[in-house]
Amino acid sequence: MSVYKYFERSAQVVKENATKAYNGDFMNRATEFVVASVNHKEDLARWLKGTDRDIGGFSDAWLDVTQAGHARFHGYLSQKLPEDKRFKRSGYALVRTQNPQMTVLGTDYWDSSLYRYLAVRVKADRRKYFINLKSDALIPTDIYQHLLPIRTPGRWETVIIPFNMFTLTSNSVIIASQPSMYATKMESVGFSITDRSEGPFSLEFAWIKAFNSKYTFGEAPRMPYIRGSTWKTDFDKMDKNF
Repeated sequence: MSVYKYFERSAQVVKENATKAYNGDFMNRATEFVVASVNHKEDLARWLKGTDRDIGGFSDAWLDVTQAGHARFHGYLSQKLPEDKRFKRSGYALVRTQNPQMTVLGTDYWDSSLYRYLAVRVKADRRKYFINLKSDALIPTDIYQHLLPIRTPGRWETVIIPFNMFTLTSNSVIIASQPSMYATKMESVGFSITDRSEGPFSLEFAWIKAFNSKYTFGEAPRMPYIRGSTWKTDFDKMDKNF
């Protein structure tokens, strides 16, 4: 990261914190936080992709922007094994946001402990996808995953998953001990597909958000809703923009 980008991002973080203080939001009680979104081609620079080609496989994946201004994760999953005989399985593809940048205030992590749920505005085919979360960890391959429950294939829907329902995995293997994620130091979010089926795949998404209901504040219960308060999440409005 260039020196200019370093100070530019630092100034943005200072501005965001100053805004919270000005609004009296010292506890950062916002009802929702946009974790990731893609509306323009420039937004793709914040994302990384990978496939089994990294280990000699034959799958392909792309992330681009549709004419409607949404992200499209698509490609072809191949079950053909790499020539390296050490690998007994193949056929995966993934996209994820880049790791947070350094600023003069430290690394710009995001904090999932302030929210109860993760919401994804998505349109997918009938294949099996996972949504992945990565927090700061000693083991780089540690990923918290949850199956993306698509109920209306081919149509837009909002999928909501509680943060405490994610499962810790390493190289797609479930870890027996299941320690809690480092919620105050979240690094990235993304999608993956590894359903052992040969063929094309396509998943579109508009945004990924962390949010609270009017009854929750992270894992804690929330104070009763008072009319006019900014603590309420309007579920009806979440779907009206699509």
